[in-house]
Amino acid sequence: MAAFNIINIFLLPIVFIIPAVILYFIIKLAVKNAIKELKEDKTL
Repeated sequence: MAAFNIINIFLLPIVFIIPAVILYFIIKLAVKNAIKELKEDKTL
């Protein structure tokens, strides 16, 4: 069981970090595109 706990210490952060990074890039792209569209419409 000790080896299983050591693996969990490394796997758990990865399991949380990967979706967080993916979400970050999706939101970043969405905001970037939204700003670009607003600039084209002369709203900003």
